[in-house]
Amino acid sequence: MQFEADIIKLLQHMSNGFTDAMFTGISYLGTEIAFLAVAVVLYWCIDKCYAYRFFNVYILGVAVTNFLKLGFKRPRPFDAYRIRSIGPPETTYSFPSGHTESIASISTLLTIKYGKQYRIIPIVGGVATLFVMISRMYLGQHYLSDVFCGLTIGIFLAIAFNALLSLFGDKEEWFVIPNLICSAVILAVLGGLGMLNTPSGADILKGLGAFVAFGIGYFIEKRFVGYDVKAHFVWWKIAVRLSIGLGIAIGIQQCFKLFLPEDIPMLYCFFRYFVMAAWASLAAPALFKVLKI
Repeated sequence: MQFEADIIKLLQHMSNGFTDAMFTGISYLGTEIAFLAVAVVLYWCIDKCYAYRFFNVYILGVAVTNFLKLGFKRPRPFDAYRIRSIGPPETTYSFPSGHTESIASISTLLTIKYGKQYRIIPIVGGVATLFVMISRMYLGQHYLSDVFCGLTIGIFLAIAFNALLSLFGDKEEWFVIPNLICSAVILAVLGGLGMLNTPSGADILKGLGAFVAFGIGYFIEKRFVGYDVKAHFVWWKIAVRLSIGLGIAIGIQQCFKLFLPEDIPMLYCFFRYFVMAAWASLAAPALFKVLKI
């Protein structure tokens, strides 16, 4: 709609080197990098059970937003109107905003778990979400309706899926069964519709690879490894865990690009993220237990 384009143009009137860099940086709060940082701190250092919920909600959000993008096929503002793309233009469709959905779900889940104990969390989460929403419009990547829909999806999935996993009690690892069934169905649908080679399809494959591996890895880790994060809650051990764990996770995510064929999405997307999530959920805790850190 024209009025949404006008809002973006109004925001871009303040554009200069500083604000461009600032909003580009803020936008990263809604990326997988921010999610990975929060998720592994939770999983390796604070609460594995809640980190498992956190991870599943995030991946579900990735799948939902990308399926909606494929369904609505709304052009980005810089394609539909005379609007500048500040920074590299996104290659997927516009509706809804995945960045907004991501930061909204992260903020909501952290608030559900820790908001009463640390009242600063909902405040910081709310401010971060608002600024990501503004940044996505300022950068020319999304409309107002895109970010509001992303906000709604993120909050709804966080609340609903957290409640769903609560039904499993202390047997939440058995969610791996619907996890695998759901993933198989989504893969079949993507393949049947010929969407595996689309940008949104690639994002879904990344999420599914991580979704499947993390579910399997968590199940095996809980039943056979049993690394106790609270037994090693010492600052230097936490620093070592994060340094080793994140270093290898990012190494897998980046280095596998060098030899996996980009034109085969099941390898370049699904398999690469499968290995990274298997490391994070299973191999890293097993290594930490062996090293007693």
